[in-house]
Amino acid sequence: MIGLGGLIPHRPLAGVLLFIFPKIHYSHVVKRIFLCYLILFLPATGFSQDFFGQFPYHKQTEYFDFHYKRNAPQIPEIARFADGFIKLVNRDFFKADFNYPIRVLVLEDRARFKEFLIRELHVDDPPNFGIYVPNFKLFATYEDSGLGTFAHEILHPLVERNLQDRPLWAREGIPTFFEKFYGYWKNNELVVYWGFQNPWRIQQIGESLTQLNLEKIISDPAPTTRFSLLEQNESGWRMGSVFLWEQGRFKRFLRLIAARDKAGYPTYFEAAMGMPIKEILPLWQRYLNDAAARRTKIILLPASKIFETEADFQSFAKTNGISLEQPKIPD
Repeated sequence: MIGLGGLIPHRPLAGVLLFIFPKIHYSHVVKRIFLCYLILFLPATGFSQDFFGQFPYHKQTEYFDFHYKRNAPQIPEIARFADGFIKLVNRDFFKADFNYPIRVLVLEDRARFKEFLIRELHVDDPPNFGIYVPNFKLFATYEDSGLGTFAHEILHPLVERNLQDRPLWAREGIPTFFEKFYGYWKNNELVVYWGFQNPWRIQQIGESLTQLNLEKIISDPAPTTRFSLLEQNESGWRMGSVFLWEQGRFKRFLRLIAARDKAGYPTYFEAAMGMPIKEILPLWQRYLNDAAARRTKIILLPASKIFETEADFQSFAKTNGISLEQPKIPD
């Protein structure tokens, strides 16, 4: 899926969810479909507890149960961020209820991560960054997959548990929003800046960036056509969420979903914006044009990162020309 990059959900059966990191090319759709069925119907014995013995190191936190191959320096950072992130979501976005802890398997690198999935789950086309298997409350990744990968993947079970009325596009649209950020620790709490475009996603969208169809992005296909979701552009869904953020309406979007309140509009997107889609489209086009104009700067954005101090964070932002301007409109 996407580390600091993105994530793709494939859900062939209602009520059973599998989230896999990015599908980079649409030509992989059929393979991903088979992968979903394989894991969804994998017997419990195939996911035996035996492989936990392959992870000699263990760390229990407030919300997670980490199992990892080696005592790498990234592990404490990941574990601290993981708990802090759950608290941040609960504090700033929506109620993050879940049946914690979530188990996390951390492999040494991408090659070993993929080999593990092939050997233990019999997946011949493993994802690039990580995989979450809801049946087992288990998330597998590797040491350098990035904090954005973790944030994105962990949002999936939280969204499915706490924002159950979310539109279909938001299954990816919401988690992908959280994959790009910069921030720092303050009094052992995360202070995070959001709303950054993701370089690899802008590259994935390519020359069609200014032509993204908002009405198509936020459409909710009927259950019988849910299969077509696999061929939609997950990067386009993220563009929808970042647009709401820039308009100061993303948090309102989440609140409306939690309350199951469309405020008289056909969609939660329109309800969050407080206007019908036809009035939103000119704003959307300006947003796309602006992103296209900033493409070069976006591509150069560094990976998501959390700093120990505000001073280090401010220095980093200045050095990399990162704008810390947040939405002006109260959400």
